[in-house]
Amino acid sequence: MARVTNNLLLQGISGKIGPLVIRQVGGQTIVQSAENKAKRAPRSPKQQAHLDRMYQAQLYAKAQIRDPNLKALYATRIDQRRTSAYTVAIADYMNAPEILGLDARAYRGHPGDALRIQATDDFEVIAVVLRFLTPTGTLLETGPATLQPAAHWLYLTQQNHAAGTTCEVEAHDRPGNATTRSFTL
Repeated sequence: MARVTNNLLLQGISGKIGPLVIRQVGGQTIVQSAENKAKRAPRSPKQQAHLDRMYQAQLYAKAQIRDPNLKALYATRIDQRRTSAYTVAIADYMNAPEILGLDARAYRGHPGDALRIQATDDFEVIAVVLRFLTPTGTLLETGPATLQPAAHWLYLTQQNHAAGTTCEVEAHDRPGNATTRSFTL
């Protein structure tokens, strides 16, 4: 791959010319050899799964930028690496949220005890849901946490819990990716 600068002949041109492919990326002209499809090995299942996921990400991004409000929302995260609302939306689709931790210092197993959840995403976490299970796996309670001004999520328990209760925290982002992490209380 070669980057072309100050060449009036190739400036603004995109496409294939013989064995070369010319494209414009971020104000730069990129020249590279065309792919020889006849020699390509078949894709592995992992490669195909990634290509399928990337295709779904592109469909998601196109849908987001069709809506002016969502396009403006994604445009707020444009930077040097993600140069358009479209690329920000693709990155959002490809990256699931992460649950960093659960602060249970105020938790004693009683109704009204507070649990603070730290969850992050490359764009935005839109929901956090907690499920409480007994050591045998029976569901005790479930409910959504609320986003607090200090950028953490807060859940107040609704009933008594015995020692050894498991708390499953599930974080969701705008494209629908979900991450679950379990904590023993």
